[in-house]
Amino acid sequence: MMLYYSISGLVNGISCLALGIFVLLNNRKRILNQIYFLYALFIAAWSSGYYFWPNAENRAMALVAFRVLHIGAVFIPVCWYQFVSALTNKLNENKLPISIGYGLSSFFLISIPTKYFIKDVGPSFCFRFWGIPGILYIFYLIYFFLYVYLAILILIKAYQRPDGQHRKQQYMYVLIATIIGYLGGATNFPLYYGIPIYPIGNSLISLYVATIAYTIIRHQLMDIEIIIKKTLVFAGLFAAVYVVFAFFTLLGQLFFEKFFTANRWIAMLPSVVIVTMMLRPLENFLLIITNKFLFQKKFDYKELLKTFTAEVLTVLDLDRLVHLTVDKLVDIIKLNSCAVLLFDDEKQQFEVTASHNLKDSQITLIRPDGIVTFLEQTHGYLLKKELRQKKIFIPDSIQEIIDKLNAELIIPMVLHQKVIGILSLGTKKSDEDYTQDDLDILLPLARTLAIAISNAELFVELGKTQAEAAQREKMAVIGTLSAGINHEICNPLGIARGQCEAFLLNIKDGLYKSKTTEELLEKAKEIMAKVIRETDRATAITKKLSNFAKPSKGEAEIVSVDNELLEVISLVGYELKLEKIEFEKHIDPDLPNIFVDRKQFQEVLFNLIRNAGQAIPDKGKITVTAKADNHKIHIDIQDTGAGIPEDKIRELFSPFFTTKAPGEGTGLGLFIVRQVVEKNGGRIHLKKTKEGEGTTFSLEFPVAAKVVK
Repeated sequence: MMLYYSISGLVNGISCLALGIFVLLNNRKRILNQIYFLYALFIAAWSSGYYFWPNAENRAMALVAFRVLHIGAVFIPVCWYQFVSALTNKLNENKLPISIGYGLSSFFLISIPTKYFIKDVGPSFCFRFWGIPGILYIFYLIYFFLYVYLAILILIKAYQRPDGQHRKQQYMYVLIATIIGYLGGATNFPLYYGIPIYPIGNSLISLYVATIAYTIIRHQLMDIEIIIKKTLVFAGLFAAVYVVFAFFTLLGQLFFEKFFTANRWIAMLPSVVIVTMMLRPLENFLLIITNKFLFQKKFDYKELLKTFTAEVLTVLDLDRLVHLTVDKLVDIIKLNSCAVLLFDDEKQQFEVTASHNLKDSQITLIRPDGIVTFLEQTHGYLLKKELRQKKIFIPDSIQEIIDKLNAELIIPMVLHQKVIGILSLGTKKSDEDYTQDDLDILLPLARTLAIAISNAELFVELGKTQAEAAQREKMAVIGTLSAGINHEICNPLGIARGQCEAFLLNIKDGLYKSKTTEELLEKAKEIMAKVIRETDRATAITKKLSNFAKPSKGEAEIVSVDNELLEVISLVGYELKLEKIEFEKHIDPDLPNIFVDRKQFQEVLFNLIRNAGQAIPDKGKITVTAKADNHKIHIDIQDTGAGIPEDKIRELFSPFFTTKAPGEGTGLGLFIVRQVVEKNGGRIHLKKTKEGEGTTFSLEFPVAAKVVK
């Protein structure tokens, strides 16, 4: 039994240390990998104690072994709690319990050499020596099980979050590994207090290591996958080739032994020489095979550009063009899957026109779909691994589309600011990630491909003119303003009509019989002046609406915050009145101007104020405050609405996230707002929020250079 303990301690220590070093070497800069390495180090230190303890020759050596193994053990619970917090993106939230845990571990570490922690060793159950706990040991056990319980609680809550199936599987296996490992390790504790439970659970630590290793390989825990695959493939190839090679070497040995010398060792020398000479060439050969044929590192950019320039982009037959595109991308980049989706104007949806190895080649995408909205609003790409690394929540509906396309990278094909198609690229057969170099080639290629597709469509349609891209983003907004705009226009026109009708009726009824011609003319002039004022009001509001609907020129200019705020309120103010929402503004009269794109700045204010209004369920107030501070303009938009739940704050500016009911929002509003703000040199952040009390967003822009003193 002592031998079992010694061997299990050695196996556990080596396997944990090896896994920890492997994880660290995969990404030394990543905090998650650093924490796991530290945790593996503590496990290895604890396990090594159980290797040396059975070999202790006397009581003094056994006491030292028990104290040494606890050096790693006291840090295990808090380090695992810290790792789980980092894995579930709760590291910042759990800083206090982590600090307390390391403080307690340090205290126990200091007490280990004293009699208050392990005061002695003695016979227990079937063991010659076992630790006798001191007064502090019970507090160590409480701390141990408390932090393990808290770690398990974090994993369970993380598993219940809508983080996508891939992330759920990771949490599930880490949770299983936690229960297995700590259940096994905990079987050591009863003997410290004379409870005769045999601590055979140490073997479960090896099962814990196997579970974590499986999660790394099968479910890409900590994004480690490719290096393991390469190692396994290389090892397999090496073993297979080496077995064949060793077989023929053995035959050579038997040959020399039979015909040249009866001495086996001398007969083995030629084989040893052959093995030594061939080992390095064999290793290099297998490395070439592994990287070149099984794990191609990078595709040839020159070949890709040359092929598309000469063979693809000049094709005018649309069907041949899209199929040739898919075939060449699959062949040159070595893709597992690929697809081209084009927009059908008649059906108003994106359809697959050419594909390779899709899970569903009949998939169609319509504009309310989150992916389509994202691509049309941002003209940016979607990279699946990048979304995972940034912990961006992907709704099930979006994930379903990605799965059906078997996609890793999705790129819009944009022409004249309109997305006319979608290019879907699957994973590489090499298992390598898409790099920035890849994107620098593929993104311009997609734009060029959009031109080629447009030319092919024009050729097929025999000269039909290509419609200019519609103002998608703004037209949807303008539709929601129709009631307010109608009111603002109809009021002045109604007043003008009433004045004219009253004047004509008074003449018809003879009320002006006593008036002289000069008096009637004066009255008519007065009415005409009123009519002109009211029609000017109607003209002004239609002009504001027209200006808002016009596309931005993308040019920055000197802008007054107060003036642009008044423009926006003139559009959205009536909608707020209908909802019984008060509006207040507190603008410093000497507030400096800012240097931004006027239209885009209006859109930012419009979206934030309208969002604030929609967040107020009944009566409420929206307050906009603007002031200057240290060459910065700070604009706060505050509402008295429902507030934002604490668990939603982290994902507030993420694409596809929305607190609105299904079908009422795409979740791209704040994501787009932040992009526009940052594009204009500004910054946006959530200043404060509390459920039931409201929310405040803060904008920050630099003061226009011309007025900086």
